[in-house]
Amino acid sequence: MTYKKLKYLFYIFCFSFLLTGCSFFPSTLEKNENTWADSDSITVGNILTVQNTDDRLALINHMDTLSADGLYYASWAMGSPEPFQNSAGDMIDLYDAQFYLLLGEFPDDESAKGAMGKWLAAGKANYDILSEEEIICNGQPYTFITYQRAHDDIPYHRGVSAFGQFHNYAVCIELTCKEDFEEDLTALMNDFLNACSYKKQ
Repeated sequence: MTYKKLKYLFYIFCFSFLLTGCSFFPSTLEKNENTWADSDSITVGNILTVQNTDDRLALINHMDTLSADGLYYASWAMGSPEPFQNSAGDMIDLYDAQFYLLLGEFPDDESAKGAMGKWLAAGKANYDILSEEEIICNGQPYTFITYQRAHDDIPYHRGVSAFGQFHNYAVCIELTCKEDFEEDLTALMNDFLNACSYKKQ
């Protein structure tokens, strides 16, 4: 199997875990590394900056250790964590709501566009889709879907996702929540996307 195919399978593997609504990476932040609360932004993959515009969000993951494979990951949580045993028997922290951001770097624009399409298709296959539309936030176009879980082994009850392409990068940003979470997910996602800015390297 070629390196290109292995890399593609690696992306699909990571993205399939992202779609379950629970972090597939353990927390990578020590207390002295979590500067989100003390700064105005973080940068993901050197091209995506997320401004800190909501003090209810706590950064719980910020990974660039897989950058050699062109993969960058970050996640934020709202509320206090509760222990939850997933379908694999692992204990995870389940928050009231959680943002997941996956950024992939590809050889060219066309490859990034294809990856974004595959990620969107995977999202549609894993969730019960309620709506789909094209939106623009802070100048960046996204395909935006709303959904509810399609089977009981997904811990979060409902969510929204935004899929985008910026030159040779593809991005998926997902927000999922518990059943009793009362805030408007679309409004929260729009605020988050408007806090995201991209720059060409």
